[in-house]
Amino acid sequence: MKRVFAGLLLLSTLTGISTTALASDVLKLLYEIRQPLSYRDSEGNLTGLLIIPVTQALTKAGIEFVWVETPFKRQINLVEKNEEALCAAGMFKNKERQKFAKFSTAVLRDTSRPSVMLAHRDFKPNKSMSLLDALGIPGTKMLKKDSASYGTAIDEAIEHSGVTIVSTTAEALNMAKMIAAHRADFIFVPEDEALNMIKTIAEGDKLHIFKPLNMPQGPERFLMCSGAVPDDLIQKFNRTIAK
Repeated sequence: MKRVFAGLLLLSTLTGISTTALASDVLKLLYEIRQPLSYRDSEGNLTGLLIIPVTQALTKAGIEFVWVETPFKRQINLVEKNEEALCAAGMFKNKERQKFAKFSTAVLRDTSRPSVMLAHRDFKPNKSMSLLDALGIPGTKMLKKDSASYGTAIDEAIEHSGVTIVSTTAEALNMAKMIAAHRADFIFVPEDEALNMIKTIAEGDKLHIFKPLNMPQGPERFLMCSGAVPDDLIQKFNRTIAK
């Protein structure tokens, strides 16, 4: 609990919100460190392709908020519990999540960052294979974070292929390490993240990128909010993010 409060204290300082204001009238924005979407620069400031437009829109809308670093699975759980007003930033929208969450308009149209398979070097499908064909190779194992979504097109391909799923709660970089250790054959990540992972982890030479034919463009990302977030607040945000 002390650790959580300390994190809120630091984040409140960075966002200019007093600790006394960290109550029900301040919207919590949940995020995880994931370059280039959300990360800290050399001076320790929170930034990224996702952080910047969301911060600007909330500020323009006059909505008080605080960024709170939170593991991915816990973000999903907190939104679903609906015990306080909060939003998980940069989530994909799918049918399952729409059953318990409210979604903003798109905060990031990630069309220039389509997902690829970051795979173990022993997993080498034929280059002419489609996504569904590659997923359907007998014995193929996909490493997937619990509750993760990759957008409608890839989610549906996974469901229809029958590929074996190896579930994990690990964050993206550790998932890459698990692929290098051959705990599974591949993960789905945007290509720029895949290239960075290959350079970053110690056994990156055991990884390679495979691009199935006709991969869908990167899907849109949204604020996925708990039911406790007022509709008018989301609408207010939507008007500013759209400008």
